[in-house]
Amino acid sequence: MASLDSDDDDFGYDLSLEDEKLLASLADATHPTDPLDAAISNIATPGARHHDAAGLSGSSPRRMAALVGVARTNSVNTFMRRTQPQSAPSDIPTYDIQYPDPNKVLTGLEQEPARSAPPKTPKLLAEDDTKVPLLRFRTFPKKPLSVSDLTAGAWCELQYEYTLTRLPGGKKTRTVAMKEGSKVHQKLEDEIHTTVQVEISTREDAFGLKIWNIIQGLRTLRETGQTRELEVWGLVDGNVVNGLIDYLSYDNPNPKFEEEWLSSQGSQSGAVDESQKKITNFFPSSRPEQSSPADKRKVYLTDVKTRGAKNVPKGAAIRPTKVQLYLYHRFLSEMAGDKLDFLRVFERYGLDVNAPFSDSFLAQIGELHDDLFYDSNSVISAPSSGSETHDLLRYRTLKELVPLLRTELKLTFPGGETSIGSVVTVEYRLRGEEGALIGTNILAVDALVLDQYLEGYLQWWRGERTAAGVDIEEAYKCSSCEFAETCTWREDMDQGHLKRARERTAARSGVKTQLDATPRAKSPRRRRKSTTPS
Repeated sequence: MASLDSDDDDFGYDLSLEDEKLLASLADATHPTDPLDAAISNIATPGARHHDAAGLSGSSPRRMAALVGVARTNSVNTFMRRTQPQSAPSDIPTYDIQYPDPNKVLTGLEQEPARSAPPKTPKLLAEDDTKVPLLRFRTFPKKPLSVSDLTAGAWCELQYEYTLTRLPGGKKTRTVAMKEGSKVHQKLEDEIHTTVQVEISTREDAFGLKIWNIIQGLRTLRETGQTRELEVWGLVDGNVVNGLIDYLSYDNPNPKFEEEWLSSQGSQSGAVDESQKKITNFFPSSRPEQSSPADKRKVYLTDVKTRGAKNVPKGAAIRPTKVQLYLYHRFLSEMAGDKLDFLRVFERYGLDVNAPFSDSFLAQIGELHDDLFYDSNSVISAPSSGSETHDLLRYRTLKELVPLLRTELKLTFPGGETSIGSVVTVEYRLRGEEGALIGTNILAVDALVLDQYLEGYLQWWRGERTAAGVDIEEAYKCSSCEFAETCTWREDMDQGHLKRARERTAARSGVKTQLDATPRAKSPRRRRKSTTPS
């Protein structure tokens, strides 16, 4: 679900912020071990592979979902999200270990002079609190920036700062409404994709599965005219950002509106000057280009939002979704135009592009994609036992998989960036099992508006300014905020309004007092004529 409260990707990072701090403090407080402890700690576990940053410790495999082969029906392949790790039988051998005598250990501790360890944890927290948000929350080994990160500021910067600093793992508290919205998204996804579980053992396996899911999603789009849950990456201010597009199709939501928007953009940029024409324009082409109708098709992006009310939002309420779709559009355009450096993405995730995928992963993916996974001149059509299988596989590493992804992108977007439409759609549905359609908002993609927004919001991420709350006109957002009672921005706003109200009251009172104190000329008294007879 690509909404303000969803995570675009939590790949490889399962530790909360508190867990990371605790682990760091424990590592700092570690003392040298005695020879016996060192001997025990050096006992190797056969087959163990450790990947700290990914949260894939040991060799226990995880279960993740993958795509299956394309079918020419409405029930075709699926993107999969990671599920909870499955228990695996332990293959750790047993050893006879001699433990130290507790009495001797306690005696040694009593004879050792008392040492007061400095409070490292508070110091660590204090130092961490001074870091800029980008370094504190989105620098390796923590997960990269997501579209949700860059969208949150369009709703309320301070609310997102509180989310990152006050809630476990920096995630919003999952509510009943959010769970109902997830059901709607799952129902829509199941209409297009079929879920298949794939076992992964390494971080490279996990990311390789992501790429295979993108490849399958692009094929689904070409085969059926639509796809859902397509992952994209891009660079913002030099930082890798990832997102998950809800829905892509060849259906133009409003051709007339798009044409008017493109015409207005063309008139602003001005017509091409005659002197600027290329010399090749004056010579007939020796090989006329022939394009099929499929090459001229454009892909249009849609984001699905669920609501409890039967009305379509407008104004400031749709600002976050607008930023979200603009970012999706930019990232997909860069990928379609072959402008994204995938090696840089892999580097940000701490992946080894030359590390081979695990045997089990290759076998499972080979079964799902046997049409492309093996060399065409090979007589073997399915994975076989033995190491010879590796010599026949074509995509054994991330580095070998990237060219296939580029080819699929080129087939899906033959015109590069121009193969993507200039308008995007927000689709609103009721929460719950049915997910009935409420209405839509169609937006023109404005790169300048996105650049201006990012320029301002990234100042907070870089620590160049403090987070800002909402304007008084958007105070309605506070009614659904879980930090409303302790929000410093609201308190300052209330104090400011109270101060201004008092000043206005004092000003009015001062004017009244001044008017009352203004000297006035006394009117002469006229004596009454006495009517009493003298």
